[in-house]
Amino acid sequence: MKKRVLCIEDHADTSKLISAILDDYEVVSANSLEDAERKVAAEKFDLYLVDYYLPDGLGLEFILGVKSLNGETPILMVTGSPVEESQAESLGADGIIKKGTVSFVDNLRNQVSQLLK
Repeated sequence: MKKRVLCIEDHADTSKLISAILDDYEVVSANSLEDAERKVAAEKFDLYLVDYYLPDGLGLEFILGVKSLNGETPILMVTGSPVEESQAESLGADGIIKKGTVSFVDNLRNQVSQLLK
């Protein structure tokens, strides 16, 4: 059975790219905080990938909310925003992957693999 990843990303093309990169996992997409919260309430996930800016708020809101409910599920911020690793971790994320970098694909695969061993 494949591990399940919730990808909270408002750009459909980025969600599709992440799904293709993480083809060893079952990737479920959510395009807003509200959509993500509905899916978390109804389903179980092994990892959350969270963009910083979403159409109805900040990924930070999701991280804080989900950490209070279930602090065990790892969270990676996947963003092009100027958020530093230390900031992401202080918010409750287990790491950050920067969009638009040369190493994006490798970083995504490696960090997800590490967290879902």
